[in-house]
Amino acid sequence: MSRRSRWWWTVALVVSSAGLAYDLTLTNTGFGWFSFGYCPARDLYDSATALWWPARVYLPLAWYAGLPGIVLAFLAHWATTHWAATRRGGLRAGRVLARVAVAPLLVLYGLAPLAFALDIARDTQCLDRWGGPPGVGLFVVPDAVAAVAALCALAAVRVPRHRAGRLLRSLTRPPWVRRSAAPLAALALVAFLPVADLAVGDIARRPCELRPGEGSVPGELDVLAYGAGERAFLCGARASGRFRNVSDRDLIAYGRAVCDAYRPGDADAYFAAAICPPAEADLRKQKAAEEAEFEAREAADQRVCDAARHRPLTRPVRVMRTRMGTDYGVIESSETEDAFDDDLLRSMAAGDLVAAVPGHLIIRSHSDYDNCLTAELYRRRPPVEVKGWDHVVEIGYESPTGHIELMDPMVGESELPDLAFRGKGRYRVRVHYRKPEWEAGTPQHLLIMVYPGSGRRTVEYLPRS
Repeated sequence: MSRRSRWWWTVALVVSSAGLAYDLTLTNTGFGWFSFGYCPARDLYDSATALWWPARVYLPLAWYAGLPGIVLAFLAHWATTHWAATRRGGLRAGRVLARVAVAPLLVLYGLAPLAFALDIARDTQCLDRWGGPPGVGLFVVPDAVAAVAALCALAAVRVPRHRAGRLLRSLTRPPWVRRSAAPLAALALVAFLPVADLAVGDIARRPCELRPGEGSVPGELDVLAYGAGERAFLCGARASGRFRNVSDRDLIAYGRAVCDAYRPGDADAYFAAAICPPAEADLRKQKAAEEAEFEAREAADQRVCDAARHRPLTRPVRVMRTRMGTDYGVIESSETEDAFDDDLLRSMAAGDLVAAVPGHLIIRSHSDYDNCLTAELYRRRPPVEVKGWDHVVEIGYESPTGHIELMDPMVGESELPDLAFRGKGRYRVRVHYRKPEWEAGTPQHLLIMVYPGSGRRTVEYLPRS
């Protein structure tokens, strides 16, 4: 074995061992991510997973970051060098055996680094498709180390340069090779002519500003999110990461072709609307119909709330009404930072309507329906009312700051004023709940009575056990 081969084998074994050590540090390591964009090499790599992953699992040479394959190739090459002097063709057999052992490692472990390099060379935004730096460290780096070890092993058994030159001269010596070289070169140039004019044209790098909508839904964008015209079309077309390498001219031409082929109801309406008046008109009609339906629904729900107003049996200090939706069926008041860690919601049973600890009050309802909510404040205990309600519970509550502000915790703003009208201290909170009309989808009803009281006992008036 030559000095050059021994050096390359040492590097291959060290790199492969380092790769195995790095893999061991990643044991029980994982993470999740979400990304989108056009990264063809990543897509091809994912589609080939069904082929290369079983090979890495069932091929022993590929286990442990490819170290068994490197060791076997080294032993085969080392063994043949000792009896090559007495047996003809021994060196060649050793090189062949080593290449057979190492080549699968280069294929199996070289896919990820090659695909990653192609994607990054094409578009640096593709780093997100590979999981960012954590994903590269988990998926690409281990395979790259194994691939480098395989390349070092192949370098250790490669044919010396002077022998390769003699082999090349022997292949080009026949007259027919020299005669056909020029025609083949000309034929190659002709073959590439059809794709010679596919260079990417100018791509404008202008800032894109979203346009807010003018409808009744707050925070909604306009039908033409970036406005009308070619510039707005380019902003909208490239907003999702598509068409990054398509020139402005070609992308606009494509949009015009989509517009020419547009028919009412086509899925390409949003894509082409900025430069396609028929698509824009259809989208505005759809939006107007949706807003009309939304407003009609809002008016119907408000009529239900207005028609079911509670008539107090005794005069309250104050009455407040609102219609409130919830993100996950919770209306709460949190007066202190401890409320975020007290696990009050988790401690509630499935049928509990209300729960409280000092500084934290929770009322539960159905998350899919709005709440017609009425809050009544009393100086003294009001009469108990159960008729017309499905669930009535009274609970003691201590307000350490004197601010009881019920709200949807996901919104973070209360639609009711402060219910602690006597400041901080102890109160009794009686909650009445009526179910919604399930099939009609009308709101559910909540009546909350608050009055000063020192009792801590929870009383369930309805349903009676």
